[in-house]
Amino acid sequence: MSATMTGIDFIAPIRTELEDFEQRLHATVRADLGPVAEAMEQILEAGGKRLRPALVFLAARLGNLEGLDDVVRAAMAIEFIHNATLIHDDLIDGAPTRRGLRTIHETLGPNPAIIIGDYYFAKGANLMSQIGNPSIDALLSQTVMTICFGEMLQLTSQRRYDQSLDEYYAKIERKTAVLLAASTYCGAVLGGLDEPQVEAMRRFGRLLGMSFQIADDVLDYLATEEEVGKPVGNDLKQGTVTLPLMLARHDPGVDGRLEAILEKSTLQDADYAEVVRIVRDSRGIDESYGYAKAFGDKARAELQAFPPSPYRDAFEALTYYVVGRRS
Repeated sequence: MSATMTGIDFIAPIRTELEDFEQRLHATVRADLGPVAEAMEQILEAGGKRLRPALVFLAARLGNLEGLDDVVRAAMAIEFIHNATLIHDDLIDGAPTRRGLRTIHETLGPNPAIIIGDYYFAKGANLMSQIGNPSIDALLSQTVMTICFGEMLQLTSQRRYDQSLDEYYAKIERKTAVLLAASTYCGAVLGGLDEPQVEAMRRFGRLLGMSFQIADDVLDYLATEEEVGKPVGNDLKQGTVTLPLMLARHDPGVDGRLEAILEKSTLQDADYAEVVRIVRDSRGIDESYGYAKAFGDKARAELQAFPPSPYRDAFEALTYYVVGRRS
């Protein structure tokens, strides 16, 4: 994982920390029992960006870090919670694969998937409680509640093609941005940053998360299945209305073609393919990237609270990476 938009490898300053994290993460998983360990090993083998742990380490390194143990615990806790949300999301969506591998509910069934997801929510909370920081504990519980609320917002807004930009923002902030904000917040607190800098890091994480999710929603229309590890137009088939489709509906060049398809009581594969083609050719793609870049600009502005360093440079590179990535 490296930043290609700026020429800066944002992993380089924390490569050693992430390698140690990966070893400890696998060791922690292997210590679990039977199918739980096997299921989580499967998720870890599917790869992933480890973006959230990277945010924890980078934020901690902005301060005067004395020891890594608590930072590693926080990074693992965040990663377990993130993967718990993926397990439950895949089950809700009925997704057969993630990153080219069968999902947990496909491998073990829906009931074990629910239990394993719950287990890793609890495991994340347990790891975080070992740090013994009340502000981090409070933030974590609030974050998990917010993520669940975001999932409910998404479920109750399926196939609502007329939703507003504010409604869309409310969903992606709760489903995605809050966990990135929690990542930067935990790292900043454990790195000993002062309160204004901790809040600047929290805001940075939220803004980066908004940019990340908008770009992710664009990739659902643009990227290949090999690049993103799921079928093109998967969100559309699940009834999830995202920014590219919302903006494409208001493109004069589309001229009612989307409405003619979306108003059907039942959509076939050919209909979904045509919607993807129309959105790809519309202004919705470029305009969505414009929104993603705007959030990235706001995130970079928060970095002015910190003196120049390789870690600040890495954060800046991340704001370009999340928009320019293809997976």
